[in-house]
Amino acid sequence: MTKKLLLIFAAFLSQIVSGQTDEANGATPIMASTSFTCENEVTGNFVGFTKSAEFEVCPGAEYANWVDSWYAFTPTETRDYSIEIETLNGSVFDVRIGVFSGTIGNLSSMTGCATRYFSATLTMGQTYYINTRGASESTEYRLCVYPFPDTPTNDEPETADVLLESTFEVCENASIGYTTNATYTSEVECSTSNPDVWYSFTPTESGEYTFRADLVNGATPLYIGVYSGTPGFLNPFPETTTSPTIQCQDIVLADLSAGETYYVSVTSSNSSQAIYFELCAYMSPDAPSNDDCTNPIPLTVGATFEDSFIVATNTSASVNPGNSNFPSCGTLPDFGIYGRDVWFTVVVPESGNFVIETRAEPSETNLSDTAMESYTGSCGTETLVPFYYSQPPNPDDYCNNQFVVLEDAFAGMTFLDKTPGETVIIRVWGWAYQFGKFRIGAYDATLSVNEFDTSNLSYYPNPTNNQLHIKYNQTIDKVTINTILGKAVLSEETNAQDLALDVSNLATGLYIVTVNSGKTSTNFKIVKE
Repeated sequence: MTKKLLLIFAAFLSQIVSGQTDEANGATPIMASTSFTCENEVTGNFVGFTKSAEFEVCPGAEYANWVDSWYAFTPTETRDYSIEIETLNGSVFDVRIGVFSGTIGNLSSMTGCATRYFSATLTMGQTYYINTRGASESTEYRLCVYPFPDTPTNDEPETADVLLESTFEVCENASIGYTTNATYTSEVECSTSNPDVWYSFTPTESGEYTFRADLVNGATPLYIGVYSGTPGFLNPFPETTTSPTIQCQDIVLADLSAGETYYVSVTSSNSSQAIYFELCAYMSPDAPSNDDCTNPIPLTVGATFEDSFIVATNTSASVNPGNSNFPSCGTLPDFGIYGRDVWFTVVVPESGNFVIETRAEPSETNLSDTAMESYTGSCGTETLVPFYYSQPPNPDDYCNNQFVVLEDAFAGMTFLDKTPGETVIIRVWGWAYQFGKFRIGAYDATLSVNEFDTSNLSYYPNPTNNQLHIKYNQTIDKVTINTILGKAVLSEETNAQDLALDVSNLATGLYIVTVNSGKTSTNFKIVKE
């Protein structure tokens, strides 16, 4: 190898070594970013790294196979900094950081065993050592250091920023703010010690307005307070039976008068990350068309949830006590004041079996759970007749707020052996007074079935324990066993007219078996004992 090539190789190797900081000595410097946007973030993995002695203090088998690497940070000014690490693959819990002060050989931990986010006042010119920690060599991460912003200018009601009115779902005049380095104001409604910032708002029309705060950075809850009066003499809106207001949520409603100036506070807890948020104010939208039991939205039964669901909302919905009793489950006190229910109908398909299911709408951040009831009859406190489901686990009920359908936390119901053609009335509302968009669908897996010569199909035994025998006069291509909720638990491809399936590992219960032959298929139910 020539001398020139040796020099090139040595330079290349030095770059690799400088990037592979297995110990604190010679740790790679990291630059601070200007904000949480992290323009100077670094990324990496742990291939070729070992576990440093400083990380051995973490107890337990959880960290037995973890490895680590090192970075060094020297602040250019004394102030609060946030140091955060996030995984780029795998679980969010597969990465940690440890932050140390002191000198090589005499480091002192500032974080204890491990954390993902850390903040502290760091001294200008002093070097701090960041120990990045991964669950395995292949764990990838991003690391960022940034200073907390200065105290916000709207830290007090007297210096409140002006919040302009926006349009529902557009929020074209939203304000970006932050609570980091803000102070506590004694007039605030939602805390006795946490930082808060302030806005003034003057509505153009009289009516109900919505104030909504969404996190831009950080993970702490946000709390909105709405007030009348003037700074020094602010009066929080009361939570009474005559007002829609529930204070100190991330969405707060208030009845406002046109031209009058109101004050809005946003509060958060202190955090290891800078807390930025977007605040929007708009006149609440009109109630949805299916707000009342007398005007439900019809649902069309499909073969799957995906081909049958619609996007619905209970935003601005209300409770109509003259048309129905209050729900028998899934409510909190004062549902008659703050509850928001909407209505749907579905016609029982020919099979007599169907599922009603709600799921999250991905764009919605406010509504995190639903509850539902099912009825027949007609609207009215005396004429709505409970329509009992077969699942969740407590059959012979008509109200559900906890049952998980296909691992989805929103409410769902399964109905079996009902009368074809019967109209079912479905009532849906948000848990804990929540409101927003959600998906709702009605489906029956047997609708996807083509013509099948069921007269030449046999299956036995039923109920079954260990084996299920299936015979057909044509070639069977595939057999799938699903739970009554549509989740496949056994699937077998074949090329036979007579087969035996091992069902010994299935849990006790009712299942739907789908048999495919050519372009045709059929379903039947079995009971596993």
